[in-house]
Amino acid sequence: MGAQIKNEYYSIYEKKLTLRNNYDNFLNRTRRLRDKADLSSNVLSFIRSLALSYKRNDGITEKQYQAFMKVEQDYFDSIIESRDPNWVENYNAEKREKARIIAEYYVQNPPWYGDVSHKILTIDDFIPPEPQYKKMVENAYSEKVLASHYSEPRFQVGDYVSLRKQHKSGIEKMDDGIFAVLQVAPEAVSTAAKGTKKYKILPMNSVETYIVEERWLKKATKRQTNS
Repeated sequence: MGAQIKNEYYSIYEKKLTLRNNYDNFLNRTRRLRDKADLSSNVLSFIRSLALSYKRNDGITEKQYQAFMKVEQDYFDSIIESRDPNWVENYNAEKREKARIIAEYYVQNPPWYGDVSHKILTIDDFIPPEPQYKKMVENAYSEKVLASHYSEPRFQVGDYVSLRKQHKSGIEKMDDGIFAVLQVAPEAVSTAAKGTKKYKILPMNSVETYIVEERWLKKATKRQTNS
Protein backbone atom coordinates (compact mmCIF):
# COMPACT_ATOMS: atom_id res chain seq x y z
CA MET A 1 0.00 0.00 0.00
CA GLY A 2 2.89 2.40 0.85
CA ALA A 3 4.34 2.23 -2.67
CA GLN A 4 0.93 2.89 -4.19
CA ILE A 5 0.34 5.94 -2.01
CA LYS A 6 3.83 7.22 -2.80
CA ASN A 7 3.14 6.94 -6.51
CA GLU A 8 -0.12 8.83 -6.07
CA TYR A 9 1.75 11.64 -4.32
CA TYR A 10 4.07 11.88 -7.29
CA SER A 11 1.24 11.75 -9.82
CA ILE A 12 -0.50 14.69 -8.18
CA TYR A 13 2.46 16.93 -7.44
CA GLU A 14 5.24 15.98 -9.83
CA LYS A 15 3.72 15.34 -13.26
CA LYS A 16 2.43 18.84 -14.00
CA LEU A 17 5.31 21.12 -13.14
CA THR A 18 4.47 24.80 -12.97
CA LEU A 19 6.20 27.86 -11.58
CA ARG A 20 8.60 26.91 -8.80
CA ASN A 21 9.03 29.09 -5.73
CA ASN A 22 11.50 29.42 -2.89
CA TYR A 23 10.03 29.20 0.59
CA ASP A 24 11.75 30.52 3.69
CA ASN A 25 13.48 27.89 5.79
CA PHE A 26 11.84 25.09 3.79
CA LEU A 27 14.72 22.62 3.94
CA ASN A 28 15.15 23.15 7.70
CA ARG A 29 11.44 22.48 8.16
CA THR A 30 11.71 19.21 6.23
CA ARG A 31 14.68 18.16 8.38
CA ARG A 32 12.78 18.96 11.57
CA LEU A 33 9.89 16.76 10.47
CA ARG A 34 12.18 13.92 9.41
CA ASP A 35 14.11 14.05 12.69
CA LYS A 36 11.33 14.65 15.21
CA ALA A 37 8.02 13.49 13.81
CA ASP A 38 6.80 9.91 14.05
CA LEU A 39 5.91 9.66 10.37
CA SER A 40 4.82 6.66 8.36
CA SER A 41 7.26 5.42 5.72
CA ASN A 42 5.24 6.72 2.75
CA VAL A 43 4.90 10.24 4.22
CA LEU A 44 8.57 10.28 5.16
CA SER A 45 9.44 9.28 1.59
CA PHE A 46 7.22 12.08 0.28
CA ILE A 47 9.00 14.70 2.42
CA ARG A 48 12.39 13.45 1.29
CA SER A 49 11.31 13.65 -2.33
CA LEU A 50 10.16 17.24 -1.82
CA ALA A 51 13.48 18.19 -0.25
CA LEU A 52 15.36 16.60 -3.13
CA SER A 53 13.16 18.36 -5.68
CA TYR A 54 13.70 21.68 -3.88
CA LYS A 55 17.48 21.28 -4.03
CA ARG A 56 17.51 20.02 -7.61
CA ASN A 57 15.17 22.65 -9.05
CA ASP A 58 15.84 25.54 -6.66
CA GLY A 59 12.23 25.51 -5.50
CA ILE A 60 8.95 23.59 -5.56
CA THR A 61 5.49 24.24 -6.95
CA GLU A 62 2.74 25.88 -4.95
CA LYS A 63 0.77 22.63 -4.83
CA GLN A 64 3.79 20.75 -3.55
CA TYR A 65 4.21 23.36 -0.83
CA GLN A 66 0.55 23.13 0.13
CA ALA A 67 0.90 19.36 0.46
CA PHE A 68 3.96 19.81 2.68
CA MET A 69 2.17 22.33 4.89
CA LYS A 70 -0.68 19.87 5.34
CA VAL A 71 1.71 17.16 6.54
CA GLU A 72 3.42 19.69 8.82
CA GLN A 73 0.08 20.84 10.23
CA ASP A 74 -1.03 17.26 10.85
CA TYR A 75 2.13 16.62 12.84
CA PHE A 76 1.71 19.68 15.05
CA ASP A 77 -1.96 18.83 15.58
CA SER A 78 -0.86 15.40 16.77
CA ILE A 79 1.26 16.85 19.59
CA ILE A 80 -1.37 19.28 20.83
CA GLU A 81 -3.03 18.05 24.00
CA SER A 82 -6.72 17.25 23.73
CA ARG A 83 -9.17 19.88 24.94
CA ASP A 84 -11.22 17.14 26.58
CA PRO A 85 -9.29 15.79 29.61
CA ASN A 86 -11.25 12.55 29.28
CA TRP A 87 -10.69 12.20 25.54
CA VAL A 88 -8.94 8.84 25.79
CA GLU A 89 -11.68 7.42 28.03
CA ASN A 90 -14.38 8.85 25.74
CA TYR A 91 -12.80 7.45 22.57
CA ASN A 92 -15.45 4.77 22.17
CA ALA A 93 -16.25 2.18 19.51
CA GLU A 94 -18.31 4.65 17.48
CA LYS A 95 -15.48 7.19 17.25
CA ARG A 96 -13.01 4.44 16.41
CA GLU A 97 -15.27 3.11 13.64
CA LYS A 98 -15.73 6.56 12.10
CA ALA A 99 -12.00 7.18 12.28
CA ARG A 100 -11.32 3.95 10.36
CA ILE A 101 -13.96 4.76 7.72
CA ILE A 102 -12.44 8.19 7.13
CA ALA A 103 -8.89 6.87 7.27
CA GLU A 104 -9.76 4.45 4.44
CA TYR A 105 -11.06 7.41 2.44
CA TYR A 106 -7.94 9.55 2.95
CA VAL A 107 -5.56 6.70 2.21
CA GLN A 108 -7.21 6.55 -1.22
CA ASN A 109 -7.14 10.34 -1.60
CA PRO A 110 -3.66 11.53 -0.57
CA PRO A 111 -1.96 13.56 0.72
CA TRP A 112 -4.48 14.89 3.22
CA TYR A 113 -4.29 13.23 6.67
CA GLY A 114 -2.09 10.50 5.22
CA ASP A 115 0.07 9.94 8.28
CA VAL A 116 -2.68 9.82 10.92
CA SER A 117 -4.76 7.62 8.58
CA HIS A 118 -1.89 5.18 8.31
CA LYS A 119 -1.65 5.00 12.12
CA ILE A 120 -5.40 4.52 12.56
CA LEU A 121 -5.40 1.61 10.12
CA THR A 122 -2.22 -0.11 11.26
CA ILE A 123 -1.98 0.50 15.04
CA ASP A 124 -4.85 -1.18 16.86
CA ASP A 125 -4.71 0.92 20.03
CA PHE A 126 -3.87 4.25 18.38
CA ILE A 127 -6.05 7.17 19.52
CA PRO A 128 -5.65 10.41 17.54
CA PRO A 129 -5.59 13.62 19.59
CA GLU A 130 -8.99 15.29 19.82
CA PRO A 131 -8.15 18.34 17.62
CA GLN A 132 -6.78 16.09 14.89
CA TYR A 133 -9.77 13.73 15.08
CA LYS A 134 -12.24 16.60 14.78
CA LYS A 135 -10.45 18.15 11.80
CA MET A 136 -10.21 14.82 10.03
CA VAL A 137 -13.59 13.24 10.79
CA GLU A 138 -15.89 16.25 11.12
CA ASN A 139 -15.06 18.24 7.96
CA ALA A 140 -17.46 18.61 5.01
CA TYR A 141 -15.79 15.91 2.89
CA SER A 142 -15.74 13.37 5.68
CA GLU A 143 -19.39 14.03 6.50
CA LYS A 144 -20.32 13.09 2.93
CA VAL A 145 -18.24 9.91 3.16
CA LEU A 146 -19.91 8.93 6.42
CA ALA A 147 -23.36 9.71 5.01
CA SER A 148 -22.74 7.34 2.08
CA HIS A 149 -21.26 4.66 4.32
CA TYR A 150 -24.16 4.66 6.79
CA SER A 151 -26.96 5.17 4.25
CA GLU A 152 -29.41 2.36 3.59
CA PRO A 153 -28.33 0.53 0.42
CA ARG A 154 -30.63 1.11 -2.54
CA PHE A 155 -29.89 -2.38 -3.86
CA GLN A 156 -29.64 -5.77 -2.19
CA VAL A 157 -27.79 -8.96 -3.03
CA GLY A 158 -29.69 -10.67 -5.84
CA ASP A 159 -31.19 -7.50 -7.29
CA TYR A 160 -30.84 -6.84 -11.01
CA VAL A 161 -29.43 -3.46 -11.98
CA SER A 162 -28.30 -1.56 -15.04
CA LEU A 163 -25.98 1.37 -15.58
CA ARG A 164 -27.29 4.91 -15.76
CA LYS A 165 -26.91 6.62 -19.11
CA GLN A 166 -24.27 9.10 -17.95
CA HIS A 167 -22.40 6.66 -15.71
CA LYS A 168 -18.68 7.01 -15.05
CA SER A 169 -18.05 3.48 -13.86
CA GLY A 170 -15.42 2.64 -16.46
CA ILE A 171 -17.48 -0.31 -17.69
CA GLU A 172 -17.73 -0.59 -21.45
CA LYS A 173 -21.12 -1.18 -23.05
CA MET A 174 -22.49 -4.68 -22.48
CA ASP A 175 -24.75 -6.59 -24.87
CA ASP A 176 -27.77 -6.64 -22.57
CA GLY A 177 -26.58 -4.24 -19.86
CA ILE A 178 -28.01 -6.26 -16.98
CA PHE A 179 -26.04 -7.02 -13.82
CA ALA A 180 -26.75 -9.01 -10.68
CA VAL A 181 -25.73 -7.54 -7.32
CA LEU A 182 -23.33 -9.94 -5.60
CA GLN A 183 -22.20 -7.88 -2.63
CA VAL A 184 -23.10 -4.62 -0.89
CA ALA A 185 -20.20 -2.41 0.25
CA PRO A 186 -17.33 -4.70 -0.86
CA GLU A 187 -14.93 -1.77 -0.51
CA ALA A 188 -14.69 1.40 1.55
CA VAL A 189 -16.24 4.63 0.23
CA SER A 190 -13.55 6.51 -1.69
CA THR A 191 -15.49 9.51 -3.05
CA ALA A 192 -16.89 12.39 -0.99
CA ALA A 193 -20.25 12.67 -2.74
CA LYS A 194 -23.82 11.46 -2.43
CA GLY A 195 -24.53 7.89 -3.50
CA THR A 196 -20.99 6.53 -3.37
CA LYS A 197 -21.64 3.29 -1.50
CA LYS A 198 -20.10 0.52 -3.59
CA TYR A 199 -21.52 -2.71 -5.02
CA LYS A 200 -19.95 -5.76 -6.58
CA ILE A 201 -21.96 -6.61 -9.69
CA LEU A 202 -21.84 -9.42 -12.24
CA PRO A 203 -22.95 -9.05 -15.89
CA MET A 204 -25.51 -11.61 -16.99
CA ASN A 205 -23.34 -12.66 -19.93
CA SER A 206 -19.92 -12.67 -18.27
CA VAL A 207 -17.96 -14.05 -15.31
CA GLU A 208 -16.02 -10.82 -14.71
CA THR A 209 -17.24 -8.79 -11.72
CA TYR A 210 -17.09 -5.03 -11.24
CA ILE A 211 -17.11 -2.61 -8.32
CA VAL A 212 -19.47 0.29 -9.02
CA GLU A 213 -20.73 3.22 -6.97
CA GLU A 214 -24.43 3.41 -6.21
CA ARG A 215 -24.95 6.69 -8.09
CA TRP A 216 -24.10 5.00 -11.40
CA LEU A 217 -26.68 2.23 -10.97
CA LYS A 218 -30.45 1.90 -11.32
CA LYS A 219 -32.86 -1.01 -10.97
CA ALA A 220 -33.27 -2.99 -14.16
CA THR A 221 -36.75 -2.85 -15.63
CA LYS A 222 -38.93 -5.96 -15.94
CA ARG A 223 -38.65 -5.64 -19.70
CA GLN A 224 -34.85 -5.79 -19.44
CA THR A 225 -34.79 -8.77 -17.10
CA ASN A 226 -37.32 -10.73 -19.21
CA SER A 227 -35.54 -10.11 -22.50
